[in-house]
Amino acid sequence: MLPDHDSIRRQFPFLEKFIYLDSAHYTPYPKRSVDKIKEFIDTFTNDYLNLSLVNINRSRELRGTCARLINAAPEDIVITSNTTHGINLIANGVELESGKNNVAMLDSEFPAVVYPWLNREKLGKANVMLIPSNKGYANEALIKRTLMEYDIRVFTISYVQFLGYRHNIRSLSDFCRKHNIILAVDAIQATGVCPVDVEEMGIDFLSTGNQKWLMSPAGLGFTYISKKYREFINPTYVGTTNVNYDFDNFLDYKLDFKSGGEAYENSTLNTLAMIGTDEAIKFFMELGVENIFRHILEIQDRLIELLDRSKYKVESDLSPNHRSNILIFSHVNINRNKEIQKSLEEKKIYIAVREGYLRVSPHIYNNPGDAELLASELNAL
Repeated sequence: MLPDHDSIRRQFPFLEKFIYLDSAHYTPYPKRSVDKIKEFIDTFTNDYLNLSLVNINRSRELRGTCARLINAAPEDIVITSNTTHGINLIANGVELESGKNNVAMLDSEFPAVVYPWLNREKLGKANVMLIPSNKGYANEALIKRTLMEYDIRVFTISYVQFLGYRHNIRSLSDFCRKHNIILAVDAIQATGVCPVDVEEMGIDFLSTGNQKWLMSPAGLGFTYISKKYREFINPTYVGTTNVNYDFDNFLDYKLDFKSGGEAYENSTLNTLAMIGTDEAIKFFMELGVENIFRHILEIQDRLIELLDRSKYKVESDLSPNHRSNILIFSHVNINRNKEIQKSLEEKKIYIAVREGYLRVSPHIYNNPGDAELLASELNAL
């Protein structure tokens, strides 16, 4: 358990009304973030604030906070509107040779990973191939062999799949660097609760969003682009704020991009979401991401321990190298899973069904008692 867990739970008043175990979908906000947002709204409503300066300062602070979370430099952080926005930055910004199979991903990726590249293919700017997989898992040797055999130039993958499989990104990044393959990582199902260190993991491009595990208002995310990758990812969203301009001479038009991640940003940023995201990430770093990850696994362990194995089968890979913050399991009759989810909702217990499997994704506000009540209700069905 996380230390002083009762005080953590007091940050989430919804716990008095229902049990929420669906953080891989979205999460409610902690009170400390809500207080920060309300404070800004009250001030902006009643007093004068220069919103342009507010956003400049807020975005600078948020870039620093996001950078510390993933062990990056602030100048390598791009504030985006969501994970998909970030993936589109690389999909639209990289020049690829036409007529070749040059982009690859698993065939069980979340659609946000796939559609930016399919659109690029539709425009005649890429050729996409899907690597066979099962519940987000594909044998690493098969992945590497496919990348080499088809001379793939871009490989995009979710660090933690939406069905919970956690990939060995360090091994994949080493391979991609050795063979001059661009690796793009979707980390929305990991950021904040599953340790991410872009230096240690050898990541040059990572995109994430905040409405899931980061407990923040939707409409914001961030992307990490290393200086190395910025050399060949062209900015495709262009506005006033991502170029160097003379504030006293707006009409002196010069397309002079800023040197850091700001060059990829999309003009006026989401002020309220920046405030909420910055506060939530600081909350997580105070608790320690490693501690949060262990806490989530403890909740999962309690559920696994109590499940009636004559009725339910755990489908997740529980090996230490691939286990994640997301657990999938199924009734022995998989066709009953949707019915089971609805029955739980009637009792105000919220989990998900994805690709036919029951999916549980606890967070810092959950405790073993939540897992015990869930198991009790599941077993009684």
